[in-house]
Amino acid sequence: MKRYYLKKHSNEKGYIFPLTNFVILLLLLLTFHQINLLQSQKRIHQLNEEQYKLEWLYQKTYASVLQAKEDPPYSYTFPDGTIDVIVTQNGQNSTIYQFKMTTDTGAYRHVNIAIPN
Repeated sequence: MKRYYLKKHSNEKGYIFPLTNFVILLLLLLTFHQINLLQSQKRIHQLNEEQYKLEWLYQKTYASVLQAKEDPPYSYTFPDGTIDVIVTQNGQNSTIYQFKMTTDTGAYRHVNIAIPN
């Protein structure tokens, strides 16, 4: 009686090893792609959050300047950052203000805006 289950299989034609290498390479490429995609999404989220903070600071400063009774320069401090407001040009019909906004994480933006008198 022959024992077929103990018989060793030998494949010397070179088909299995390149196929497994190719499959492993594809899986590694997919994994690295997903890691890179995750890092990119995290960075985009951070930049969107910074943009949101800067826009929020701009809106708060604009509303505060419209309600202010005294002359510039102003300096506002909010939980998300600080704003310095100076007058760059004072015309007959409008005043040009310069907003220097800086968030708590270090992002900044300079905005010049003309507000009618």
